[in-house]
Amino acid sequence: MKILALVFALVVTAMPAFAGTVHPFGFPEPATDLGEKIDGVYTFLFWIVFGVFVIVEAGLLFMIWRFRKSRQAKAATFSHNTMIEVIWTIIPSIICLSIAWKSYEVLAYARTMPQKGIQVEALAYQFGWDFNFPDAEFSAPEAEGPDPQLSIPGKERFVKDLVVPVNTNIKVLVSSKDVIHAFYVPGLGTKIDAIPGRINYLWFNAKEEGLFVGQCAELCGSAHGEMFFNVKVVSQSEWLAWANKQRQENDLPALTQEKFQELL
Repeated sequence: MKILALVFALVVTAMPAFAGTVHPFGFPEPATDLGEKIDGVYTFLFWIVFGVFVIVEAGLLFMIWRFRKSRQAKAATFSHNTMIEVIWTIIPSIICLSIAWKSYEVLAYARTMPQKGIQVEALAYQFGWDFNFPDAEFSAPEAEGPDPQLSIPGKERFVKDLVVPVNTNIKVLVSSKDVIHAFYVPGLGTKIDAIPGRINYLWFNAKEEGLFVGQCAELCGSAHGEMFFNVKVVSQSEWLAWANKQRQENDLPALTQEKFQELL
């Protein structure tokens, strides 16, 4: 009982650390529908695993109690039970099929690119990122100064921003200049490998403004751990002003509101 009381106390104490998550042992609230669907699969798997754990452990504890040495219980002599074998074959099969179906739904959603949206080319290299907007004819600028969120005492990190508008489909084409990298933004539920000579794709639609830290998630060399980038989600009007600033620096005319709507 003391052990159970200790475990309960630890769980209750840790609960505030998970405030704002999908469920007490889940991930931070996602900013995209895709992230919510991924969390839904995780939650589905969590409760299946939890249920199996409870059933197995309850059976194990019952057997320990029922056939403890002090009872001098006599072991059964049979070796087969058709009904039990059918049950433990059918139930795991149903569980596996359910997991496969749930996973396929999310995978199909993630891999079905929308027809409309702003296209971004994300090109990885050791150890950084280039972000190009081919339809708008400009590239994301280099960082103007050290990133206040990612810099640490004694080490300044210059992190490039991928600026995108809120409530807009963003179609990202991902590739690499040298070795295998990975485009990973946990807060948006996006992750895919960047492979030299190959174009992978993903998409997202951020439902709220904010700054989401991204990073390379594929071991790519000595500075792999420094390969950060930011996805900065802003209002559509703010993005248009930012895009026109980049175009102006490239001696291109400003995007009109009508042209901007065509990009969407």
